[in-house]
Amino acid sequence: MNEKIKVAVIGGGFSNERDISLMTAQQIAAALPADKYDVSLIEITPEKVWLLRDDFKQLSEAGSGAELIALDPQNPTLRNAADVVFIALHGKFGEDGRIQAIFDMLDIPYTGSGVLASALGMNKAKCQEILKHYELNIPPYLLLTKLPDINELDKIINETIKYPAVVKPNESGSSVGISIAKNKEQLDGAVTAAFKEDSSVMIQQYVAGRELTCAVMGNSTDNELEALPPIEIIAHADFFDYQTKYFSESTEEICPADISPELTTEIQKQSKVSHLALGCDGLTRSDFILNDGNLYFLEINTIPGQTAASLSPKAARAAGLSFTQFIEKQIGLALKKARS
Repeated sequence: MNEKIKVAVIGGGFSNERDISLMTAQQIAAALPADKYDVSLIEITPEKVWLLRDDFKQLSEAGSGAELIALDPQNPTLRNAADVVFIALHGKFGEDGRIQAIFDMLDIPYTGSGVLASALGMNKAKCQEILKHYELNIPPYLLLTKLPDINELDKIINETIKYPAVVKPNESGSSVGISIAKNKEQLDGAVTAAFKEDSSVMIQQYVAGRELTCAVMGNSTDNELEALPPIEIIAHADFFDYQTKYFSESTEEICPADISPELTTEIQKQSKVSHLALGCDGLTRSDFILNDGNLYFLEINTIPGQTAASLSPKAARAAGLSFTQFIEKQIGLALKKARS
């Protein structure tokens, strides 16, 4: 009889996406069959304390069923809990390569991309600069590293990007801190809000059109990637922001997207290109805008949402994978990467 695989699902954290992360972690854990997996949860608290939990129902009780983890390469508590870690963290210290570096140091396999690919995917400007060289359409942008003189910035935008412009933190997830500025007054507030989320801010040309997204599964070193069916997002709002993503009842997510076979193939091709160009592993999801027949790349998500209702699991279902199969496939890719 084969031994069970020990999976530690890591969630929580101290970013503004903590609650979504815990929801994701709980659903991933619940999806793993008990006859094949021994599942535990590593919770990172808002105070940056690491706790190992067996009882997922007691997450709100600080001391219940939890054991403090010492982050030491020889730590038997952590090693005994995990043959593989399923990373369900979002935002900073989840998607930016730092948590991945810790598990590399501990020599514990984990799902998703490694340090460099995660850092590049999180940094919107670096990601887009790289992908320009792979002939993906990238809307023009500016990168700010300090609060600007708003009059000077307004002049630059009018001469280059033009209004409306999308103002967003260079490194953030779930569209937190993003605004659309249509004039100088809106620009001032948008830039201030974005700098509250990050130390650098991207201002990018706003491209109206249909919002499309496509998930890719596979390890870059294997060169065997599977692109899932694209999804169209109809937000019934200016854009697909944090509130719209998680709390709107009017947002429509059409899967598979109602687009031509040729466009489906092109979106899947470009999603694979972005996955490979950054050296990603496991699951990614690339976002696009379709404007007057032209496809524009917006960003890549190296740890996309993975509640059962999230976009990537919906695409997996359209491809014939149950939520459990979808999660198991990611674990398999993580273990395969560790063996290679």
